[in-house]
Amino acid sequence: MPTIRKTMMFLGGSLANSGSLIMICAVLATKEWVNSVITCKGLTNQTGSVTLEYGLFEGKGRSTYCPNIGVEISPFKVLESLEHFGPSKSLHITVITCLCLGLLGSICSFGITLYNSFSNPYETYLGPIGVYVCSSVSAIFIFFSIILFVVNTEVYHLSVEMAENKIGSQNVILSDAKNSIGYSYYLMIPAFFCNLFAIIIVYVYQHANYTQRKEQQRPTEDAPKDILMY
Repeated sequence: MPTIRKTMMFLGGSLANSGSLIMICAVLATKEWVNSVITCKGLTNQTGSVTLEYGLFEGKGRSTYCPNIGVEISPFKVLESLEHFGPSKSLHITVITCLCLGLLGSICSFGITLYNSFSNPYETYLGPIGVYVCSSVSAIFIFFSIILFVVNTEVYHLSVEMAENKIGSQNVILSDAKNSIGYSYYLMIPAFFCNLFAIIIVYVYQHANYTQRKEQQRPTEDAPKDILMY
């Protein structure tokens, strides 16, 4: 039977992994990723704006004087609004893929830590090694998602490209997108640290267990002489 310390440590790791799981699911499910205001200029130098709110999969918006007054943009699919398979669409697909792989890594790590909480420790991939690998994979893919989404939004002008496809007018010029990142994006940061926390918890247990075994295997000549007399 596992010791109480081992059970508590691995349960702590499984709680950290469950936190990462919940947050990644929330990241994928919610739509509060970006609120973007894009400047719109017509042929007569009339200035308006397009406002977009979108997540990884769906979005909505509104145009003001671009090209008409106060026109609601019907809810749209993000990938469908990126018609051409250019950098924006490929990076957006990459972000979704990385998050799915991060979710898979967290699921595997959660299962391993929970299983080890109530069983004898394994030295194979079903033990601490499996937690290190799965949690590391999850953290790495989450980190990639954090970086790539910002690159796609700020460098490749994801919002502008979607707005151009939704407005569908050749008589306006869209530029100067001001992007506000929503809470859905920021949920990836605690999900990333939850995976690191799970790795640290299991490492602390493994290191303490290794130290304890070394202490028990210490030769008797290291013991005090007054003890050896008995």
